[in-house]
Amino acid sequence: MKRVWMSMLALLLALCLTACGGTPGGGEEGPSESPDDTATSAPPSDHNSDSSLGGTYWTAVQHESYNDLFDRTEVSQMPTERWWADLFLNEDGTAQFREVLGDSFNSYLGSGTWWLGADHTLRLTSSDGDEDGEMNGRIEDGRIILESFYGDRFYFEKAERPGPGGELCIANLHGTWRMTTGEVEGWSYNAREEGLASTLVFESRWSDAIEGYVLSADYYFADFLDTDEPEYRQEAELRTELLEEPLFHGLSNELWSVRLFHDDTGAEFFLTLTDPDTLYLQEHYETDGAPALRTAVYQRVDAFLPETLQTALYEEPSDCLTFYWPNPPDDVSAWLEVLPVTKLEPDGLDRLLVVGRWYETQIRFCTGEPLWDDSGRLLDWVTDEILYDETLNIDEPRWFSLTIPEGVPNLCLHIKRSWEDFWYLWPITDTNGYLVDGWTFLTP
Repeated sequence: MKRVWMSMLALLLALCLTACGGTPGGGEEGPSESPDDTATSAPPSDHNSDSSLGGTYWTAVQHESYNDLFDRTEVSQMPTERWWADLFLNEDGTAQFREVLGDSFNSYLGSGTWWLGADHTLRLTSSDGDEDGEMNGRIEDGRIILESFYGDRFYFEKAERPGPGGELCIANLHGTWRMTTGEVEGWSYNAREEGLASTLVFESRWSDAIEGYVLSADYYFADFLDTDEPEYRQEAELRTELLEEPLFHGLSNELWSVRLFHDDTGAEFFLTLTDPDTLYLQEHYETDGAPALRTAVYQRVDAFLPETLQTALYEEPSDCLTFYWPNPPDDVSAWLEVLPVTKLEPDGLDRLLVVGRWYETQIRFCTGEPLWDDSGRLLDWVTDEILYDETLNIDEPRWFSLTIPEGVPNLCLHIKRSWEDFWYLWPITDTNGYLVDGWTFLTP
């Protein structure tokens, strides 16, 4: 009976503690979270449960990370000249947390949201495609202490919220952009309909001068694509200069713009972002001796190579030297129409797309004739003239115009690594070439 009584007392105590919000042995703990109130739960409908946080802006003043090599926590003060981080907690419940190092950055939140949990923990969630995640922070002594997905810790202090455009920075330029529309002297046009195409590619490249990475751009432009004689322009490795002024008045970005330039060629452009996926670019030029200005609008795209081509490259062996595609489908041709076409033969009826698949691949197109043995195996190519001799980088595409014969080849494509002496040969016909698997030249 005594054992039954003690069991009833224990049960009653547990029920009382549950009703009062306590847990046995933890008088100062808050209520335990139900399965629907865990760290991965959806935010409540009222994002601004603490109105004092809505619309605030925070900058990182300290960073902590654990060094596995030396078994210690390392503390760094922020910001520095090239390293900073900030946090936007917007009134509509959206959030942005970024860490910037030079001209590149980590955006920790894709489609980010924030809210205060029942335990007054600051919750930040990210939902970006297939990647979801959550970070938790706390507010102490006027600071927000936030642990990132990678386990390092940032200490934020409230700061004055920047004006329109401050949620973007030069690091947001990273990636590939395609021109959609343009304007010249008040006339607006659709780039595609006017036979125009342009692509901008921004990436970080190593600089010995600063011993770090700097942001640079490659510019591609094609005009008169609706004619038999298109014109092409390329500017490689354009340098970037941040300007603390708007591109022009009336844009949503009122704080900054960027100058793109090349000292050797004299190329110069000015651009800005109005949102993470929209870029405005301007170029000054002269027409009939008078100054003029053209403006182009670019939209962010996933990659420089079209999706169909990426899929084809992915399905090929990883040890191939070169990928080639005679007369690829229209979606590939249209996407890469910004690239010039090298005419190997006059009035060529076919187009050949060649993509480098090694870090450096040397390719040659030569006229001449094949040398076969008695069994029909190709022994060599007797070259008359070298029409083209260049080096392809990995995933770099090139267009060529020629006529691919059904019988005896007129041209041969030579392929090798830049440091090798041996050439792989493809006498170009409408049949599979020498050492070719599908559309791919393979290493031995």
